[in-house]
Amino acid sequence: MKRCLSTALPSRLNILGRDLLFVLCMNTVIAVSLNYGFQTGGTFAHNFLYSQLIGLSIWIFIDVPRVLIWWNDRPRRWPFMCLAVVAVPLGVVLGSWATRELLGLPIKSQAEAGDMLRMCLVVGMLASASMIYFYWSREKLAYLERQAALDALQREESEKQLVRAQLMALQAQIEPHFLFNSLANLDGLIATDPRAARQLLQRLIGFLRMSLQHTRAEQCTLKQEFELLRSYLDIQGMRFGARLAFQIDLPPALAEAEIPPMLIQPLVENAVTHGIEPCMNGGKITLSARDAGDGSVQVIIADTGVGFCQGHSKGSGMGLTHVRERLARIFGATASMQMEENTPRGVVVRVTLPLVRRTDPTLAPVRAPAHGGAPAMATPAVSSS
Repeated sequence: MKRCLSTALPSRLNILGRDLLFVLCMNTVIAVSLNYGFQTGGTFAHNFLYSQLIGLSIWIFIDVPRVLIWWNDRPRRWPFMCLAVVAVPLGVVLGSWATRELLGLPIKSQAEAGDMLRMCLVVGMLASASMIYFYWSREKLAYLERQAALDALQREESEKQLVRAQLMALQAQIEPHFLFNSLANLDGLIATDPRAARQLLQRLIGFLRMSLQHTRAEQCTLKQEFELLRSYLDIQGMRFGARLAFQIDLPPALAEAEIPPMLIQPLVENAVTHGIEPCMNGGKITLSARDAGDGSVQVIIADTGVGFCQGHSKGSGMGLTHVRERLARIFGATASMQMEENTPRGVVVRVTLPLVRRTDPTLAPVRAPAHGGAPAMATPAVSSS
C-alpha cells in the first residue's frame, strides 16, 4: 500500500504541475489579447491579474477534480463537460472577487459592473475553452498512446509465445530413423549377443533421459550438449561397428559456454545419415569447439563421409532448416552457420554463436578420446585433446 501511495502521489503532482504551467501561459496570452486585441480598457497589469486569477480559479475547479476522479485515465465526455459547465461560472466569480480584493477596487456602478462582468465572461470562456481543448486533446492522445502500447505488448507477448512454442517443438524433435534403427539393432542383438543388447539398451535409455531433460531446458552448457552427442554417437557406433569412428574435443575454457539445447544434434545426425551411412568404408566424425574471438564460440562438425556429391541424395534437409530457424529466432544476425567441403572428403559445418558462460559452473570438463568401431562405455564427460 505504501509503495502504491509513494508512486501515485508524484504522478498526480506531476500532472497538476504540467497543467498549471500550461494555464499560466494561456492566461498570459488571454491578457495580451484583451489588452491589445479586444481593448476592454484598464491597464495591462489589471487585465493580466484578472486573466491569471480567473483562469487559475477555473483550472482549480476543472483540473483538480479531473485528476482526483480520473487520474491518468481519459475522462468520460459528458461527465467532463458537466464539470466544465459548473467550473466556468464558479471560476469567473471567484477570480473576479479575488482580483477586486487584491487590487482594492471599489464597488463599481451597475454599468461598470456589467462591462466588467462581460470582460470576465470573455476571459472565462477563453480560458475554459483553451483548457477544455487542451485537456481533451491531451487525454485522447494519451489514451490512444496507451492503447497502442498495450496492443504492442500483447502482440509482442503473442509472438514470444509462438516463438517459444516453435523452439520447443524444434528442439524436442528426435530423429525417428535413429530410434527405429536402434530398436531394430536391439532386436537383432537380443538373439545373437544378449550382453551387447543390454549395453545398447542402457545407452539408449541414458540418451533418451538426457534428451528429455534437454527439451525441458531453455539453455544448456556445451559440456552437456557434447555429452548428449557422445551418447548418441556411442549408440550409432554399436550399430555401424568399424564403419564409424568419432572424436569429441571440448576445451575446458568453453565447457560452461551456454547454447540452446539440442542445437547441434541435427547436424551430427546429418553427418551420420548423409555422410557416414552412404559411404561403403564408413568414416570419422569430429565434434569440436573453439573460441572464435570477438565474444563468440564456434562449434565444428566435420565428417569424412561421401560429402556433398551423394550425401544429400536422400532426406528432406529439415535438420539444417531447423538449425537455421533456431539460430535466426534466438540470435538474429549474431549467429551463423557455414558448410564447406572437407579434405580429403566429407563435409564441415561451422556454427558460430555468441559466447555466454554460465556464471556458476557445476560441471568440470573431461575428455572423450577418439573412438573407432564399436566404442566402449561412455566416459563421464568431454574435454580437449
